[in-house]
Amino acid sequence: MSPELQVALQLAIQAGEVLRKHHRTKLVIDYKKDEFDPVSVADRESDTLLRAGIAAAFPDDEILSEESPLLPESYAGRVWIIDPLDDTKGYIRGENTSGIMIGLLEAGKPKMGLVYLPFRNEYYYGEVGKGSYVSRLGTVEKLQVPSTTQIEGSRLVGRHVLAGDVRPIDEVVDELGFGSTIVEGCIGAKIGLIAEGKADAFIHTNLKAGKWDTLASEVILSEAGGASLVDIDGKPLDYTKSESGWNRYFMAAATPELLAKITIKLGEINEQTHSF
Repeated sequence: MSPELQVALQLAIQAGEVLRKHHRTKLVIDYKKDEFDPVSVADRESDTLLRAGIAAAFPDDEILSEESPLLPESYAGRVWIIDPLDDTKGYIRGENTSGIMIGLLEAGKPKMGLVYLPFRNEYYYGEVGKGSYVSRLGTVEKLQVPSTTQIEGSRLVGRHVLAGDVRPIDEVVDELGFGSTIVEGCIGAKIGLIAEGKADAFIHTNLKAGKWDTLASEVILSEAGGASLVDIDGKPLDYTKSESGWNRYFMAAATPELLAKITIKLGEINEQTHSF
């Protein structure tokens, strides 16, 4: 592991203890945009710990966090992008599906990624040119995506659907013809399943997603041989854009061939339904 990845893992383990401390306790919940976008004291404490630790270890680097309003002055150098608690909704419900995601950009390009799942004692990690791995209960395995190229019979990673959280694009995704759906919480865990060959594709249907939701996982998936993440039109994600949010749906798949077929079929359905 590089010094950067070592620091990221040490901090993620500490932040995981913060999440455990508040898990299944009476939480004070605030909402950023609506009832489906909550933030808890655990989010904020984890954020403070991660940002302080990164700043202490790498004082010249910039930081972008989901829970901080501060934006990087530039993406020309090194920028850490963090999600202190992904799947806050599941965390509030007392589930064990939440994760901590830490990624590093260098000159605007994904460099390193870590997805830490504190309630499962496992984490995914990867560095450009060094491969990606999963550590589960102390055993480390190298990741390799499946060779899936067809939508039919493939495995989609989906979300927990909450009452009232209706998204028109969900109906479009249902029409694509995937063979089965695996339900998972943390985005990093969803894409991690593709990286280790247990799933084939993921379509994120929430327009509130940001760079913190994708960077770490993109490194892990790419280093496992997977296709780069793209938006709903098949365009690569641009981490140097000024806004922190994507304001677009995004997708991941095991192979470029599968990703291209999903993109084409989504476009064809949308031409008929105008769902997104």
